[in-house]
Amino acid sequence: MTNPGLWRIGGVAGMVGICCYILAITLPWPETQLGTSASLLVVSAWPILSIIYSCALYSFVAAEREGVANRLGLVFAIAAFTMVLAMIVVQLAVGSALGEITRDLDQQTARALRRGLRMIDLGLDVAWDMLIGTALIFSGFAIRKRSGLGLGWAIPSMALGIALIGLNAATFPWPPGDRGLVDIGPVIGMFVLVLSARLALLGGRAVPRAVTS
Repeated sequence: MTNPGLWRIGGVAGMVGICCYILAITLPWPETQLGTSASLLVVSAWPILSIIYSCALYSFVAAEREGVANRLGLVFAIAAFTMVLAMIVVQLAVGSALGEITRDLDQQTARALRRGLRMIDLGLDVAWDMLIGTALIFSGFAIRKRSGLGLGWAIPSMALGIALIGLNAATFPWPPGDRGLVDIGPVIGMFVLVLSARLALLGGRAVPRAVTS
């Protein structure tokens, strides 16, 4: 079913989501309740808006050629962004309350507790990377023959997904960047940002045709 309005809105949602993530990790949020709440809202907008983008990309591909790869790409994308939302909330909750939790502990015990809690973050991070890497592979395969996208978008998507999974498996449980390998997260973010812009553009171009048909 043709839904250019969803494609346009979804593309914009994807771009805004990436921008929210960049703001969340670059702005110096004050260590107050207001700062914590604001950072939670801004960074949570990233996965929430990205789910809208994923649904729009699925709809765009399905309008011309529905398939199993397209459906699986959406399923894994929703699972991935749900996982990263959980990771974000856990990180913020632990970071906000850790000082109070460790206040009465000796230094060695507090350090061990911090390291243990950090491993929860790392585990959730790897789960997110595995899921979004799989989503990139299936979505890339799905868009390979879609007019307006094609192999020029499909090959980078699948290559980035395979690389993300491989790098995380090679250094598990530590992030690839901490073990001397490249962190391709920023590259994937830029790819999704550009693909979101492309989807919004295609949705905008499709509106006149949808109205006159």
